[in-house]
Amino acid sequence: SRGINAEYGEVAVFYFRTMYNPWHYPNPEYWTLRRDMELSNAISVPNIAHQIVNMKYFQMLLTQKQFLGRYTSTPEETESIHRLFIDTLSLQLDEEGDRNSQLAIDHPEQYVLKPQREGGGNNIWEDEMREKLMELKSDPARAQFILMKKINPPIIRNRFVKRGVMSEELDTVAEIGLYSVFCSDGPGNVVRNEVVGPLIRTKGSQENEGGVGLGVSAIDSPCFLSKRT
Repeated sequence: SRGINAEYGEVAVFYFRTMYNPWHYPNPEYWTLRRDMELSNAISVPNIAHQIVNMKYFQMLLTQKQFLGRYTSTPEETESIHRLFIDTLSLQLDEEGDRNSQLAIDHPEQYVLKPQREGGGNNIWEDEMREKLMELKSDPARAQFILMKKINPPIIRNRFVKRGVMSEELDTVAEIGLYSVFCSDGPGNVVRNEVVGPLIRTKGSQENEGGVGLGVSAIDSPCFLSKRT
């Protein structure tokens, strides 16, 4: 470990708003810079291990009970969490990958093709997805994608407010997530790990992508009700 110095002294935190996609590393100097950041004394948000775990391939692995069970306490807990997952399928160049690819070619309205990318605007849908899978039929590049069954959330009548102007009422769908805080001081030494609040992104029901940064969806707020017996 070592320090990295900037204009006003040693850097304490690297907060990444870039370095998530291949084109963010246009030459070897960028890879060297990322390596030096990871090996420095500074806190990386996220560090390279957490960034890789967040990729679609690892999300697919977590939908497999055997893999998920490594991180749960009991089989009952594994089963309880697993019920929340949607089908996420491999596209490796093998018999299983061929079957999964054909499923999506035959039923493009039921699946979405996802690359190992973050930030929105990268997924491939419907007829374009079918064409892409047919193009990649025997191409090793197919294994860079995963196939996920589409989620069909309930449609809610809602309005958007943009620059102080309220829209007409329209059909919307929402995606709920959780803000979490995780901090560790090396492998096995967790300093903090907790959920700190919900996040909802709401978009028009006709939209496929859902990125706030893309201007497709908006940050929303949940209203929690106690369960009635």
